[in-house]
This record gives sequence, structure tokens and C-alpha cells, in this order.
Amino acid sequence: MSIPAAQGNPCRVVIMKAEPETRPQPSDVTQCCTWLSEDGVPQVRCWTPGGQAIRLCGHGLLGCGTTWTKLGHVVSRIVMNDTTAQFSQQRDISWVGFDPVACEASAVPEWVKNVFGSAPQSAAVAGGEAGYLILCWPDSVDLRDLTVPGAELAEHTGRAIIATCADTQSPALDIRQRYFAPQHGIAEDIATGSAMRVLADFWQAQGGYNELRAWQCSVEGGHLFSRIEGGITWVGGRVEAEGV
Repeated sequence: MSIPAAQGNPCRVVIMKAEPETRPQPSDVTQCCTWLSEDGVPQVRCWTPGGQAIRLCGHGLLGCGTTWTKLGHVVSRIVMNDTTAQFSQQRDISWVGFDPVACEASAVPEWVKNVFGSAPQSAAVAGGEAGYLILCWPDSVDLRDLTVPGAELAEHTGRAIIATCADTQSPALDIRQRYFAPQHGIAEDIATGSAMRVLADFWQAQGGYNELRAWQCSVEGGHLFSRIEGGITWVGGRVEAEGV
């Protein structure tokens, strides 16, 4: 199996002089506003296409950090809401570094098979009741066959769902993933950096991975990377910054 094609996750980055006082109007893509604090550190706020504020947006941080770098700023840190991340670029990949997120093994909820049309082999949780539920299917399952949950998911859980499995077919991939969060205005995300932060810990515990190459098998598709190094969880992706 060759590396699947990936369109990636678009976002609109708007450079501002200060924090916006109002949220943007609904759009067809994720919208991110970014400005520099008094000490020159990029600040970021992001909204879903429907206009809901995003607490932590991985592709928004990658896009804003890359934009400031292309504008000539030296970026080593970037801040979104209450989260400070490190930032770096290595060759053609931009990286944001976070504190690790710990995952805890959990029983597979009874409702999962009915919602997704297929039963995973294991599960884990991360964060609080509005955090993440990780559902792990057997190796190389075609996650594209899963049913995309609708608003009814909120009847079962407030957690965003990260579906994943190991990829044993492509030498260029380690895992596959999908991300669903209709409770937070995202029926399915295209490519989710914040999910990779969680999966880095999950797959290190599952299979001893310190680095991951992932295919997010949404319709559009996304390629994401992670590595755990010096107590930092790094999430990476290729960013094409247009109009900079």
C-alpha cells in the first residue's frame, strides 16, 4: 500500500495588531487570528467554520507559526488560550511541542458499535469529560468504513472520538486515524494535530512508538507526524502558506 493522497486541512490565518474583540462570521474553513504579545510571542485564536471557538487547534498553531516565520519572525513559542507550545521547523515539516497528555485504558462503551457500525478492540480516555475517547480497531482496518456520527453522539459522551489502528500494510505509515467531534461543531475533522498529541502517548503505551507517521483517512485526507523527545510531545505537518 502506497502513501494515500492527502489534501490536508485548510485554515484562514489573519494577522492582527491585537486580540480580536469579536468572533469572525461563519466560513467554509477554520479561521485563525494571530497577533504578537508585548514580548513578541505569537498568540492564536481559532474558530470552526461554523463559528465555534476551538480550545486547542493543532493545524491552526502550525499554520500561524509557519506564517510568522515566513514573515521573518523567529518563533520558538506560540500560545493558544491557556496552552503554550514550542515551535520549530525542520526541513519541510513544521512542529509544535506540547506537554504530554496521559491516556488511561478504558472499557469499550456498549454504544460504540451501534454508532460507528463496527466494534473496536480496545479503548482509552484522556482529559476530562470533555476530553477524548480513543477507540482502537485491529491492525489495518479500513477506518473509512466507519459511520460518521451525528448530533446523537452527545447523548452518549461529551468526549471527542479518536478512531485509530496500526498500519501494517504501508512501510511509510505507522498508524491510521479519524477524528469526530459533533458535540464541538466538528462532525469530522480533516487532519487533527491535537489528536496526534493524544495518540503519541496512546501508541507509546501500546507499541513502544516514540515516533509516529499517521494517515488521517478523512475524505480529504491528511498526513501527520509525532515524536516524544525530552518530555515534550511534538506534533508535525507540512504547511503550505499561500499569500505570505
